[in-house]
Amino acid sequence: MMPYPPPPSLLPHSGRAVLLDEVVEADAGRIVCRVSIKADSPFVENGRVPSVVVLEYMAQAIAALAGLQAKAAGDDPRVGLLLGTRELTLAVDAFGIGDQLLVEACRVFGDDLMGSFDCTASRSGTRIAAATLNVVLLPKEGSPG
Repeated sequence: MMPYPPPPSLLPHSGRAVLLDEVVEADAGRIVCRVSIKADSPFVENGRVPSVVVLEYMAQAIAALAGLQAKAAGDDPRVGLLLGTRELTLAVDAFGIGDQLLVEACRVFGDDLMGSFDCTASRSGTRIAAATLNVVLLPKEGSPG
C-alpha cells in the first residue's frame, strides 16, 4: 500500500499549526492519524499537553479526511469549522512528551459540507479520549455560499 499524503498537504493549516504527524488509515468515512507529542509541540506547558487539546487533534483528523477527499477530486484543502462537541470524555489530565496518540474519526452522518463524527484517541492501545464532533466545511472561494 502506498503511504498517504503528509498532513500539511491535506490541511488548510501551515507550520506549527499542523498537529498531525501522519495518516495511518483512511477510507470514505473514517480516518486514523498519529500525533506525536514533542517538546516543541504547540500547547506544551511544563512538559505536558492538557488533554482537552485532543479536540483539536480530532478536528484536524476530520480535516485531513476532507483533505484526502479534496485531493482525490483535484481540489485544494478547504477551511472547516468545529461547530461543537458532545459527550467528551477524557481519561487522563494531560499527554506527556514522547506520547504517541492514534486519533480516529468516523462519520456518523452528514454530507459533503456538514457532518458529525465519532472520535477517539488512544495511547498504547488504551482509549484515553472520546467525543462526537460536529463540523462544517466552508464553500470554495468564488462558489455560491
